[in-house]
Amino acid sequence: MGETTETAVISFRQMAAADIPTVVAIEAESFYDAWNANMVLDELNNSLTTYLVMEAEGRVIGYAGFWLVAGEAQITRVAVTEAERGKDYGTRLTAALIKQAWELGAEAITLEVRESNIAAQRAYLTCGFASEGVRPNYYEDNHENAVIMWLYK
Repeated sequence: MGETTETAVISFRQMAAADIPTVVAIEAESFYDAWNANMVLDELNNSLTTYLVMEAEGRVIGYAGFWLVAGEAQITRVAVTEAERGKDYGTRLTAALIKQAWELGAEAITLEVRESNIAAQRAYLTCGFASEGVRPNYYEDNHENAVIMWLYK
């Protein structure tokens, strides 16, 4: 077929305990306040949470999750492995998470994102989120502001 620029076939499924080591590795390369295995397991076992993993050819390349409380989904994490960034996977992962939140009865979805994380903000805007404010000095590592984003059903 010659040269191809197509991306891998992507699928989404509920996160399982077997995914924890991979998720912890993605955490470590994605977040200053990376979660350890026990923290991920606690999130996975919490009845208020939903976590999805994104797979490409059988490999977990990203994950995302939210807490659903009183009709409001609070996105806790959206992360793609460093090697797979820049391929719109974050947007696809966010879209899958939104679909799951609506299916579970959410009426609104919210998140905070670093002011400097333009790529993530672009993904969220593409998925329909709107910036509705700023939390000053939100991040502990560098006191960076967080942009608060919302999406309504």
